[in-house]
Amino acid sequence: MTARGAAPDIRARIADLLVDGDEREIAFIERLVASFLERAPVMLADLDAAIAAGDCAVAAHRAHALKGAAANLGVSGVAGLCAETERLADAGRLGEALGHPGLLRSALAEAGDRFTEVLGDLRSGLPIVPRPA
Repeated sequence: MTARGAAPDIRARIADLLVDGDEREIAFIERLVASFLERAPVMLADLDAAIAAGDCAVAAHRAHALKGAAANLGVSGVAGLCAETERLADAGRLGEALGHPGLLRSALAEAGDRFTEVLGDLRSGLPIVPRPA
């Protein structure tokens, strides 16, 4: 699962957050995105450490937190992979999630690219509704 598939979700979520599309709203959305992109790698590092340590309870908690942050901004690829990691951790099967942090790093990088694209469109006054793939 990659964030590329989530590009329409990111666009739709940002569009949902807009009321007027004025400068104040755009600045708010930019702050939300910047906060997510700053916090997500830290959250992922914490998740990675919990997986490496085999700590199912902490891994489930960390995966859940990152899943919520990602879902809040329409990053469904990250949210879906975190949901799978959380499910495996809850089932005591963390060994099956050893590759998830690498996949999540790639998905987060892809999401960052999508956010740059969407915010650029927003600043330029272009429509941000989901574009056809």
